[in-house]
Amino acid sequence: MWKNSMANWRTTKKTGITSPIVGTVIALAVLTLVLGSCSPCLATDAENRRNALEEEIWKLEEAYFTNLYRANYVEVLALVHPQFLGWPDNLPKPIDKEESAKFMKMLIPQPKPCIIRIERAGLQQSGDTVLTQYSLHVDCQEASGMVRTQPSRITHTWIRQKDQWKLLGGMSITIKKE
Repeated sequence: MWKNSMANWRTTKKTGITSPIVGTVIALAVLTLVLGSCSPCLATDAENRRNALEEEIWKLEEAYFTNLYRANYVEVLALVHPQFLGWPDNLPKPIDKEESAKFMKMLIPQPKPCIIRIERAGLQQSGDTVLTQYSLHVDCQEASGMVRTQPSRITHTWIRQKDQWKLLGGMSITIKKE
């Protein structure tokens, strides 16, 4: 029987016809090679998308504070979700978007020449929501010419709405110098 199997195999090989099992094995091997060579591409693509998202969110954080200290309230509020809820360190309770607009104008009634530095601590995404945590260092020049540094810790929650990120909530605390 073994001789007949070998004879059939040799005959099959000469005519170019292979058994269904051999064809399946070859197809699976090719498929494995193709998919195996693409998986690093898929991982790199996902990592690139994540990096792009992170940079987009950090740019929004910078734009928020840059516009705030320029007293450009229209640009700041354009980043804020209608259902915003935030709790600045120096207020006794959380505020909504309208109250936030009033608070900004009271806090920074006119543009201030300030240098803003964000020290990134963390960013976490879950679907259309991103949470950021960081230290904010704002160096503002006083009328006397001296520079005053205002360090604080910030937590912001961003939500994607119609392909735009909007600030949904936040909380801050002043970092006390020891």
